[in-house]
Parts: sequence; structure tokens; C-alpha cells
Amino acid sequence: MYDAVDRILIDRDSIADRVEQLGQQLVSGLRPAAAAGRLVVLPVMTGSLFFTADLLRHLPLSFRIQPITVSSYPGRSTTSQGIVGQTPLPPGLDGATVLLIDDILDSGRTMGHLCEQLKTAGAADVRCCVLLRKDIARAVEVDCEYVGFDIPEVFVVGYGLDYDGLYRNMPDISVLKSSVIS
Repeated sequence: MYDAVDRILIDRDSIADRVEQLGQQLVSGLRPAAAAGRLVVLPVMTGSLFFTADLLRHLPLSFRIQPITVSSYPGRSTTSQGIVGQTPLPPGLDGATVLLIDDILDSGRTMGHLCEQLKTAGAADVRCCVLLRKDIARAVEVDCEYVGFDIPEVFVVGYGLDYDGLYRNMPDISVLKSSVIS
């Protein structure tokens, strides 16, 4: 598995430290919604699985978790193909503060689409949290309040991110060898 890696971009200790810091930021920003019983956490599966699990352990708040699945990198795609599949939004979002969690923000299409859907569903406030934000021009601008790391335009795997369904279980975020992709 590790022979597919060109280099480690972000090591597991740095990830753990930053996730804890993000948790502290989220507690400050989301405490009022949680106290009012109106906080819903909506993780985008499957890429954000590890990030979400670790992040939520740092949130001593009351909230509902309603995972959704959105696909924009089917199979061996290394660039977003736009949304090619999505589970329906959960009920009960009217008047809620929604924390949308995803693994990576690149083109902005997925997050932008979901933010619009959540507002249409009646969410009072939508906040976005991503583990990674690629330093690229976006097709859709998204206001992302909580960002773990800014990264260059490289294809990464590990800590939930995959290539063709593989490498999610690697504990570091690594750049995949171009020979694996081609």
C-alpha cells in the first residue's frame, strides 16, 4: 500500500493537532446553536469518515449527526466530475444550524451544491468545515469557515481520502505516485 505513495504531505501527528484545534474553534462558534438544540452535523461520506469521527470527539456539544453520501470522484477520477450521486437530505433541517463536514474543498461544486440544498431545505445557518482546501481557482466559490490545511494542487490519499476506493485507511495524508494514477 505504501509503495503507491510519492511522499507524505501531512503526517498523522499534525493531523491530530489540527483536528483538536478545529474542534476548539467549532465549540466557540457553534455553542449557541447546540444550547438551543438546533445543531445538526452533516458529514459527507465516505471521504470525511475518519476526519468526522476524530473531530466530533472534540465537540462537547449536543447535536444530531445525519451523514449523507455524495459522489463526485467516481472510480479512478482524479478531478471532480460534478455530482454523480447523492442520498437525500435528512428531514428536520428547518431552522437548524447545519455544520457541513467534508474531506476536501477543490472545485467547490459539491459544497456549493449542498449549501444551496440545505438553505432550500430551510436551514437557518450553514457552516462548512473541511480537512483540506486545495489552493486552486474554484468553479464555485464557497465560504468555508473552518479549514484544517491548505494544500497545493496534488492528488492526495489517506485519512479517508481515496483513489478508486483504496488507501482511505492510511493514517497520513500522502501524495499518490503519478504511476499509480496513470
